[in-house]
Amino acid sequence: MIKKIDHLQLAMPPGAEEKARLYYSDILDMSEVEKPEPLASRGGCWFQINNVILHLGVENDFTPAKKAHPAFCVEEIDDLSVKLQEKGYTVIWDKALPQINRFYTHDPFGNRIEFMADGDGFSQIDWNENSQI
Repeated sequence: MIKKIDHLQLAMPPGAEEKARLYYSDILDMSEVEKPEPLASRGGCWFQINNVILHLGVENDFTPAKKAHPAFCVEEIDDLSVKLQEKGYTVIWDKALPQINRFYTHDPFGNRIEFMADGDGFSQIDWNENSQI
């Protein structure tokens, strides 16, 4: 049976690895992980921070994920919001669940990304005690 999620994958257009590095490494502080052959020849990038692993795979007929998205729990969510906005990314705070501090943005390819304050993540909530969320 399933024990955990191993990694997430998002798509990106061909030849956009440098844009991926600027966003995921420079802004989000994720480390790039070298892709093994024969996968490296396919293009794309892999990133990791702590136990979060993100693969960006190349799609020739790329279309960004507008609804489907990864959600990352982060420390200093307000600081990340400012950093993203200073780099030109739109930040949309979601207050649909007022107990959860979170926002959405898009990576340089238009993929939707959610950031949640550490401690507010759905995997961090005791649903038996917080069934009203």
